[in-house]
Amino acid sequence: MTQLSSLYLHVPFCQHLCNYCDFYKRKLEVGSNQFEEFHQFLKSSWQRHATLMKEHQFTWSPMETIYLGGGTPSLWGKMGSEFFAEHILSHFTLRPELEFTMEVDPGAWTPELIDSWKSIGMNRISIGTQTLNPTFLTIMDRAHSKEESLSLLKFCQENNWNYSLDFLLGLPFSKEKVRDIRTELDELLSYRPRHVSLYILNARSKYPHTQNMPDDEFIREEYLLVSSYLQERGFHHYEVSNFALPGFESQHNIKYWKSESVAALGPTGTGLFKKNSHEAIRYKWKVSAPEVEIENLGFEELNLEKTYLELRTSEGWRPENLTQKMKDLFNRWEEQKYGQFQDQTMRLNSLGFLMLDSLMDDLFRLEVARLVIKPL
Repeated sequence: MTQLSSLYLHVPFCQHLCNYCDFYKRKLEVGSNQFEEFHQFLKSSWQRHATLMKEHQFTWSPMETIYLGGGTPSLWGKMGSEFFAEHILSHFTLRPELEFTMEVDPGAWTPELIDSWKSIGMNRISIGTQTLNPTFLTIMDRAHSKEESLSLLKFCQENNWNYSLDFLLGLPFSKEKVRDIRTELDELLSYRPRHVSLYILNARSKYPHTQNMPDDEFIREEYLLVSSYLQERGFHHYEVSNFALPGFESQHNIKYWKSESVAALGPTGTGLFKKNSHEAIRYKWKVSAPEVEIENLGFEELNLEKTYLELRTSEGWRPENLTQKMKDLFNRWEEQKYGQFQDQTMRLNSLGFLMLDSLMDDLFRLEVARLVIKPL
């Protein structure tokens, strides 16, 4: 039997549906029975998941990471912590070093809510700050205010929480309204977060501000400015979108980047059962019923994903079948200041991370991809 030690659970409810977000979510209606229906969905899903695990010869081992994402998991409240403890956690043994993360919206939390989840093992908070500029909060259609963000940040600092915050780049009207990212970061870091997740807004075709997005060069300068700023203050740029003080990297996300098995529950939640380097299944929960869509992955798919995911991290990519073509390409990347090629490993820097999609195109253009995925 293969061991599973990580779980992602998707909580799809939000108080307000922001106009830029493309994650699956539903507006939580006051007085509705939506959470009762969600609980039934999870109970049925648990049974289906147990069958799936048995079919593919997986079993639970002591849990290393748990992550509640959304949506807005903090809306689940004390009711959620009680349900989760009784119907999910009761099936697990928890490791002493368990990393248990919950996403918390600055406009949807109370100290009592945090305490209720802390009492069942939650020990890490991910805050959807996005920006501290009130003008851009309005443009982005966020329901929370700057003051609510600062209140949550202050709470986390005073209670010595291990917490991460989200920060968005490439916002509409950034050039016209001269967004001052450095001032925002100065204020955010005064509350001593351990981790920062940095994202570039990817506008959908129907996004109302599509015509007002900054150009690629502007976004490039924003990204490199933030990367430099955070690294100067002791943060390690350990993945394309993630920075951490030493020892505070997201252990749950590292599982994804290392292509390790992670279980999933909740509508659109996506899990991976990896049997070996040649075989895995990826499954995604349907929205309409507690059933999954399954994708079978073979050696070529897994090895290509491994290449891409490892290049996303500061540990870099070490090809198993390093060829002269690859060496020449990596040396050229190093000359272009995209990273360092050393000890048969290609490690990208912040500029290389920013250029990753283009660098992957380089691999394909040189037909190196065929060599990457060819079985030994």
